Amino acid sequence: MKKISILLLALGLTLSSCDNALDIKSEIALDANAPLSSEDVDKLLVGAYSAVMNPNTYGYFAVMASEIMARDNYAPVKFQFFQIQYLYDHATPPGDIMLSYFYKDFYKAISRANTILKVPTASNAQKGKARYVRALTYLRLYDLYEGVPLVDENYDFNPIKASSPKEVLNFIINDLKYAKDNVESASATDVKTRLKPTKEAAMALLARVYRMNGDIANAGAEAEALIKTGKFSISDNPKNTDSEVIYKLAGNLSEGNGAWGWIMSYDARTWNCFAASKSLVALLSPTDTRNALFDIAQAPKTGGFIFSNKYTRAEDSDLLISRIPEMYLISAEAGNTNRLTEFQAARKSSLSLDDERRVELSFEWVRWSDLKLKGEKYKLPFPQGAVDANELLTN
Repeated sequence: MKKISILLLALGLTLSSCDNALDIKSEIALDANAPLSSEDVDKLLVGAYSAVMNPNTYGYFAVMASEIMARDNYAPVKFQFFQIQYLYDHATPPGDIMLSYFYKDFYKAISRANTILKVPTASNAQKGKARYVRALTYLRLYDLYEGVPLVDENYDFNPIKASSPKEVLNFIINDLKYAKDNVESASATDVKTRLKPTKEAAMALLARVYRMNGDIANAGAEAEALIKTGKFSISDNPKNTDSEVIYKLAGNLSEGNGAWGWIMSYDARTWNCFAASKSLVALLSPTDTRNALFDIAQAPKTGGFIFSNKYTRAEDSDLLISRIPEMYLISAEAGNTNRLTEFQAARKSSLSLDDERRVELSFEWVRWSDLKLKGEKYKLPFPQGAVDANELLTN
């Protein structure tokens, strides 16, 4: 725990006596410098996955933050927390308490990944999974802050400046390339293999990040290669994503680690609650199969609001990371126009490519990056406490 504390302070983060988000049992119970068994390293990996799924007590807002910032897919029903309205209004101040949670608690997963990378007995496959976790977590930080301090397994716990946005994306790409080359492939039939990082999961995230980095050619190549594996297919029923999912993390009701489904439902109307925006729902034609993902018929009973039912209401929603429809849309953008035709035939849709992305990937935490590619300039400030504690970190 001592090294974790030093790391957080060097990044400009502080520990709070009322914050239990740093209860890192998977790290403090095992010594990374010891010759750990493969099973022990797997336990460390479970801790890393958990930190991605639920970074802190309000981890669902950490997951939802970029979609809230995108605004155009959400119709706010109620802001119980003014911090959430700050996100939506693009007005988050450096002193905002939730801002500090978003920043420091994502580094928990990065720290856990780095711990695994220092284990001398960790296999290349285990290191690949750790680097996937690290890449995904830096992508979350990039979405919110763009350039952030890059902490790898060789970090010496001294103050560190933020890297440029381009450097962060390149770091993510390098981690994903390693994961792609070293992690096992997903099974074509056993969907349980899609609950942990696989070669295909790394390829899918690579395609997304290449696109974000302006490299649509490599993005299209990764996407097309994934489609051609034949392991994944667009479902006739968008409510059944088993054939579509490349990688997701499973929700757990006992932990309540997937509450975004509840917040995007009428059940949360007296708390923090988001419906689907009218402009999003208006993109759906009467024949579009994705109508099933919205409670359109219930609107007269829910104050005229239409809610997404892509996720469960029971606070155990799975965390969708990558699905094959995104790969069809990236491949189409890269010039393989037949992929858009195939996709639209499955969805019974005829929208523009941009609008297909907006509908298909709604509430999957990519809308904000799409808007950034279109010229959106807003980014969150670093927390004031982080800036005060780290002389190399500035807003």
